Formats: sequence, structure tokens, C-alpha cells
Amino acid sequence: MKVALAVTGILLLGLGAHATDSNAPPTVTHHALKVAGKTINYSATAGFLPLRNDAGKLQAEIFFVAYVKDGIDSNTNRAISFAFNGGPGASAMWLHVGGIGPKRAAPAGNGLAAPKAYRLVDNEQTWLNFTDLVFIDPIGTGYSHTAPGVDEKQFFTIRKDVDVAGRFIREYVTHFGRWLSPKFLVGESYGTTRAAALANHLQSADGLNLDGVILLSSALNFEAFSYDEGNDIAFALALPSLSVAAAYHKRATLDLQQVENWALGDYLTDLARGDSLLGPEKKRLIEQVAEYTGLSTNYVATSRLRVSAARFTKELLRNEQRTIGSMDSRVVGVDVTPLGDYPDFDPAFFSTTSRLVETLNDYLRYDLQFQADRPYEFLSHQVNVGWKWTEHGQGYTYVADDLGEAMARDPKLRVFAAAGRYDLTTPYLGQRYTFDHMGLDPALRRNLTFKVYEAGHQIYSDPEAIKQLYADVAAFVATANGGASPSTR
Repeated sequence: MKVALAVTGILLLGLGAHATDSNAPPTVTHHALKVAGKTINYSATAGFLPLRNDAGKLQAEIFFVAYVKDGIDSNTNRAISFAFNGGPGASAMWLHVGGIGPKRAAPAGNGLAAPKAYRLVDNEQTWLNFTDLVFIDPIGTGYSHTAPGVDEKQFFTIRKDVDVAGRFIREYVTHFGRWLSPKFLVGESYGTTRAAALANHLQSADGLNLDGVILLSSALNFEAFSYDEGNDIAFALALPSLSVAAAYHKRATLDLQQVENWALGDYLTDLARGDSLLGPEKKRLIEQVAEYTGLSTNYVATSRLRVSAARFTKELLRNEQRTIGSMDSRVVGVDVTPLGDYPDFDPAFFSTTSRLVETLNDYLRYDLQFQADRPYEFLSHQVNVGWKWTEHGQGYTYVADDLGEAMARDPKLRVFAAAGRYDLTTPYLGQRYTFDHMGLDPALRRNLTFKVYEAGHQIYSDPEAIKQLYADVAAFVATANGGASPSTR
């Protein structure tokens, strides 16, 4: 794993036990929901799992919510998945009550705006139908915290974070008797960074082999979306996503295959020429970028032919005093300060997050009967700004090598990666580029599936994409789990 300077903003209670430390037992509640006309009875466990050092001293308490299907004779064939969101500094809230948990905060009808009223509904696309689920909040997020006298900042590095996640999983499968269960990791955004490194760590440090890794909106190579001076590849990889957004907002026409070919062909080649690109050739390039992105030739020229995704979200609809979402470029927001290079906020992030925070807090307290004496940190600014990216030298954070090593060590390990076409946070072509440059043996490459959905960064927020994602992941888990139908496991 290569670590260093990189962008950090990706993604970026009943009355039961009064939980303040590990002495408070987890709450266990029992529920039922219907999926495809069939009733699923399940148990929900919410609480802390204490982590201790080698001397037995408490270091941290990790908050988790686990859902386990009832009526299973043996855990040996029942899959279990451990899920993380990103940030760094994000709790598991988005995946938990936004995407794959048994309950889901109801979105607006088209999935692109905040609903008029916040409510939880049965999630017909819950992955609980084919795998038990454990949602984990990293230290400093959700209710997870360090013990008194333990500085939480020591855990704000990639390796420390992975070590904590690995210890949690090892302790969980030991305490709840899941060592023989087929095991999966689920990560979204920075959660994929964690998951890729964690897959390798679990094998090498704990002797724990996974059956599969599920990556949503991958961030395995930060060079692919770091719009820095001299890093031309990021601008080329983002261009098709900019073109998709421009076409959606009727600022450009779209031939996506043509744009992809040009971005990694003539565009990248010409950018590599730097200041030696002059005259008619430079003019031609400016005009082509403007045509694909819907921006003015003057803006493209002033940007030196390189338009970052963040600046694009501000510029595309500037004349209407509107911005577009970074997490989903279909979402439009009011531009509070029309001047400047960057939007004041991401309207796509707000449209999904606001409904989740309120519904989750109510759900934990009254449905899961878990009460804590601290606020639920759904997204910690302190963790995000305190993250140490440079612990192992200079360069961009890169964990695709960790994933490749884990796949090479265990040829049975399968990987499913999903991307959203309207995602400007981790553009889909950058994700594909990373997977295409892992140097996998052809036999191992067959174990990697990459699919692009008509959705944004949070793929499950789209009402059609969530159905497709559910079906694809169900098939993936069944294949990785010996080919059996999810209903039989």
C-alpha cells in the first residue's frame, strides 16, 4: 500500500440499555419484513464491542448494529457481511438506513431530492435476504469512541484504522460463532480503501480468509481523482463523467464511447505535451473539451484545458445561478454565492443525508431500543481533517496492491465493484482504470466484476439502480458462496 498526500473529501436510541461503556450489554430486538412476498424474521443486535491491547487494557469501544436472519440451522453456510462507509470520518449510516439494511429511509420518488417527510420503511432490496449484515462505525464516528485517557487521533491513519477494523471482525466472529460462515466485506467510497487493505490484513495478520469483497464507488487509487498540478491522468479520467453530466443538463450531446476513447487517447496525449502544445492544435483541443463538457471555450482555455470535477459542478449552470451535485450530477442546487470557483455545498449529499440522520436517531432509540449518552456522529469533521495520509512517505494513497495481493494469495477470493455514471466524486472511468492496472493474472481477473449503474456515488439512492444492485450482489454472493441460491443459505 502506498500512502501520502491525497484528497480527503470524498466520502466524503427505547428504552433499552443506557449505553455508556462496554459494561452495558447490547440490546437484542426481534423483527420481521417482507421481501418479494416472503417474510424474513430476524434479530437486531446494537451495542459496543470492546477492543483491548495485548495487556488487556481497554482501548476503544466500537459501535455496531448486526442483523441476523432467524431460523438458520447452521451458520456454516449462512453468509455474513461487514459494512463500512467512507469519509474518512463517516459512520455506517448511509449503507445502514440508506441502502442495504432491513429498514430504509424513504427517498423522494425519483431519488434525486429530499422527501417532504422523513420515515423508515421496509427495504425490499435489503441484502439481509442473502447475507447477515454487520454495520460498523469506525473510531470517532457513530457512537464509537476511545477509552478514557486514550488519544483517538492515533487511530486516524490508514494502517491503524485497518488494524482496528480487523480486530473488530476477529472479535465479532469469535464472540458470535461465525468463523465458519462465508464472510464478505462491503465498503463504500473511502470504505473501499479500508476494505481493500483490510482483505489483505485479515489474511496475513489473522488467518481469516474472505469469500468476497464488495466495493461501491471505489477509491483504491487516489491519483485517479486528485486534480493536482502535473497529474494529467485525473483530468482525463474525469472527462467522460463531466460529459455525462453536461448531456443530462442539456448542455452537450453525448457519445460516451467516443468520449472515453478520446479522453484516454488524444486528450491525455496532448495534455502530456504541456506548454509545447500551441497554435491550431491547442485551439482544436480547447474546442473539443468545450464541446464534450458544455463549458465555454474561454473557461476551458483559462483552465489550461484541465477542468476538475469540483470546479465543473460550479461552472456548468453558473449562468442560472445553480450548481450540480458532486455525488450525483443530476441533482441541482441553488448557488448561494455565484462568484468563486467552487460550490458552497453538494446538493446531492444534502438530499440523501438529511433524511438519514433524523430517521436513524429515532430508529436506534425506539426500534432497536438502544440509548447512548453521546450524540451519534454521523460524519465527523474532526476525524476527516485529522486524518494522517502521509504515514508511509509521499505519493497518492494506493491500496489496489493490497487487494491484488489478497486475490493472489487466495484464488477463491472474488471481488464485485460497482460505480455510478453520474458520480463526480470518484468518476467511474477512474475506477475502471484502477482495476485495469492491477496487473492481475488472467485467472484472477476472472474473479473481478466491475459494473457501472445509471446512478451517482450512492448507487442505492437511485430507485432503479438499487434494484439492479440488489440482484447483482445477490448473484455475486451466491456464486462466491458455492453457487447456492441466496434463499437456500
